[in-house]
Amino acid sequence: MFDRQRTSSNSEMGRAMALIELVDGRAVTGQVRLPLSGKLSEAMNNADQFLDVVTGDGKRQFIAKHRIQTASPVEVPKADQLQKRADLAVFDPYAVLGIPRGTAGDELKQAYHKMARAYHPDRLASLDLPKEMRDYAAAMLVRVNLAFEQLQG
Repeated sequence: MFDRQRTSSNSEMGRAMALIELVDGRAVTGQVRLPLSGKLSEAMNNADQFLDVVTGDGKRQFIAKHRIQTASPVEVPKADQLQKRADLAVFDPYAVLGIPRGTAGDELKQAYHKMARAYHPDRLASLDLPKEMRDYAAAMLVRVNLAFEQLQG
């Protein structure tokens, strides 16, 4: 019924990130509770009639399996994967900071501070986030700092 590949993202915690497309066309992205095998396919193919999903906003949903068209694992990039993408030949500091080209001075500093606050580990420490999300935030903070350094220098 569903692809039998093993998910690696959160299997040690009993959950894996997945994109679930419903028969009515809606899509739900969230952490799916996995069986002991750690496989999304077994969560989909077991006898349970509902799939236990925690969405990004922290809401827990039980989705009827007969309403699911597809379920695909979502691999959250690890910190080292994002750092590899910071290839200076294609790295766009303006895009990282979400500002138009030519922005400088106080506007540049404001954009930097906004992004640095959004991804700062101290701010995210109080949230119950999976390791992959913390790694992603740390990698994004590295990119934000690099973007700011390039535009200031």
